[in-house]
Amino acid sequence: MRIRTGLCLLACSATLAGCGAAAKGPDAAVTTPAVGRPPAPASAQAAASSEAFTPYAALGESAKDELAPGEALFTFAAECLTAAGYPNAAYSTSFVQGNVGVPITIDPTPGPSGAWGYLDAADARLYGFQLSLGTSSFSALGIDATPDPASVSPAEQTAASNCTSTQQDLSNPIIDGPLAVIGTVSNDISADVAQDPAVKAATQAWLACMAKNGYSFPDPKDVASLEQRAMYAGLSPREIHTETLPPLSASANQAQLTVAVTDAGCTQSSDLAGIYFAVQASYEQQLVTANQQALNTAVSQYRAAYKKGQAKLAAQLHTAKG
Repeated sequence: MRIRTGLCLLACSATLAGCGAAAKGPDAAVTTPAVGRPPAPASAQAAASSEAFTPYAALGESAKDELAPGEALFTFAAECLTAAGYPNAAYSTSFVQGNVGVPITIDPTPGPSGAWGYLDAADARLYGFQLSLGTSSFSALGIDATPDPASVSPAEQTAASNCTSTQQDLSNPIIDGPLAVIGTVSNDISADVAQDPAVKAATQAWLACMAKNGYSFPDPKDVASLEQRAMYAGLSPREIHTETLPPLSASANQAQLTVAVTDAGCTQSSDLAGIYFAVQASYEQQLVTANQQALNTAVSQYRAAYKKGQAKLAAQLHTAKG
């Protein structure tokens, strides 16, 4: 839940909370909602944008987060590079990781495919599960293209390496502290949604629909990664997002489009997406309300730690210039 599945480029990297084993938050008590068969949302992103936990899921990850605007962990790395004398450097809009810019300038909101099936049949017919790593494709997702480290000067690479260490000094205690609190609530929400009777029933209806059409998948959330691996010669999901992709044949593209269209049709007939997001919204509201004080404290602690890191960075710069 800290990263809402769909546009997850870094999966569960060391900088992101909520990726470990399920843990119980301060108050995990919930009431099973009765949602009926609500209509599917216009998009997964639209659904998530109105849910109670979304701002907390974005904390530390999005520069546009309403709880700590401009105070994402990757923006701190950019501030460090600016302080080091590279305000317009290729790395300055990217999170610095091992001297390679890894762009994460998006909000942590989901794409059309996930545990809720495939939303938007029109997109399924046009794009399916294909992902191009061209600059234009990244721009469409609101992401800066990853710079080529070979084109970066040795001095800038050294600065990037130093800023990696500086950023980790800030992020490690934040991850173990305030973001861990948010992560435990996130895990509770994810577990509640996965175990909800209505979601489980809709998922079974989706599985039966896919099987009727000749497809066998373990879970709706696995379709995209499995199809991408099939399209791109067995590359892992992480490699698909970071490597130069091989050409996609016309037959492979048509095959994955057919799967996507079938997925979208089964999502609609089972009302999986409508039920999933309605159930998730209910559990999010319940757990955010129950844990509001703990969440508020976590946000305050996060912002205080971030500002402390900025002050330390300014002091380091002053010392270096002196």
